[in-house]
Amino acid sequence: MELLAPAGNLDKLKTAVLYGANAVYLAGQKFSLRGASDNFSDTELVEGVLFARKNNCKTYVTLNAFLHDQELKELPEYVIFLEKCGVDAVIVSDLGVMTVVQQNSKLPLHLSTQASCLNVNSAKLWKSLGAKRLVLGREVSLEEAGIIRKEVGIEVELFIHGSMCMAYSGNCTISNYTAGRDSNRGGCVQSCRFSYSAITDDFESADVSQEHLSSSLMSSKDLRGMDLLPEFIKIGVDSIKVEGRMKSSLYAATTTSAYARALKWCNSTSQQEWPEKLKELSGILEKIPHRGYTEGSLKNPADAESIYLGERNSRNSSYEIAGTVMEVVDGKSFTLLTQNSFESGRTLEVLTFEGKVIEVCTDEMQDISRFPVIKAKPSRLLRFPYPQIDSSTAENPSSSRIEPMNVVRLQYVSAD
Repeated sequence: MELLAPAGNLDKLKTAVLYGANAVYLAGQKFSLRGASDNFSDTELVEGVLFARKNNCKTYVTLNAFLHDQELKELPEYVIFLEKCGVDAVIVSDLGVMTVVQQNSKLPLHLSTQASCLNVNSAKLWKSLGAKRLVLGREVSLEEAGIIRKEVGIEVELFIHGSMCMAYSGNCTISNYTAGRDSNRGGCVQSCRFSYSAITDDFESADVSQEHLSSSLMSSKDLRGMDLLPEFIKIGVDSIKVEGRMKSSLYAATTTSAYARALKWCNSTSQQEWPEKLKELSGILEKIPHRGYTEGSLKNPADAESIYLGERNSRNSSYEIAGTVMEVVDGKSFTLLTQNSFESGRTLEVLTFEGKVIEVCTDEMQDISRFPVIKAKPSRLLRFPYPQIDSSTAENPSSSRIEPMNVVRLQYVSAD
């Protein structure tokens, strides 16, 4: 089973690849539904594809925006460029885009979840039109996905983790009205995350304040399918997908590492051991910022339980990114590029590529000129003494080693 991770920019691509992704999905500067993400310039895309390929990881490029004729005229040149780069597939939702890709390349086509493929007949049609893989709509259950895969004989990809849109298959227009940005053409500003008042009855009532409820009623909890991984495996899902191109490198590292380790465990241990190990990994996913968790429609149709009502996870039990390791002098020091502020005396946690955590004290942090630093600020290069690590008891000593591109996290401090 393929683990497909988000790559919002080149650094996040490298993070996802090094933390265990089998494939990554990304976008160029045009034709994608994540216009607010950093995305990839042509030069970065070439570098990203080469980096992924060097590490046995595939790259899929999203061309999933709904385009008008003028934009379609610009697409052939980009499609030819993508094929020359060596990308492994493109993700499309529009029949016009699909046709342009087929006329100008031999790139494999994956159907986006935006196309709302939910049943066998629809799947057969898309297959006949040339789709190699279906990213099924999030309204599809695991059972239904298994039936589609078996009866149609086509690769099936399902989301297993991340933010979810309350609109049907993500076809939302709220941002069009609140911000003048077209959600289906890369302009979503996530207006659904705001708190809204729902008038339940008489709009003319003088006492209308008693008839409304203010909440984030159009916002879903985040999807987490870790506990259902055995069922993904049982029905033969070809690819499990993690949402989050606009999330941090800490999110990319944590989710990719957790699901990669889960797949490894399921491939190497008996089924009796799976529940305990998956529960442990679910706990790791609690530590990254999220809007509560739900299994969405994977087992049963999503209901009121899936609505996010403000119960964001406690900062006392979650982390933020401190930075990324840039250089390591084994046994002596390592250099960190910071992304958030933190004071001397705090403890940082380095996440190794094998899923281990190495604690680092900040008492002796220095700038690159070796002057002591009392408070770290974002976008600074800081030097830390290499921590003393007892690797003699580890089954794999290399799993307890700090390496370039390791993500470093910092636990939130309570305001109390």
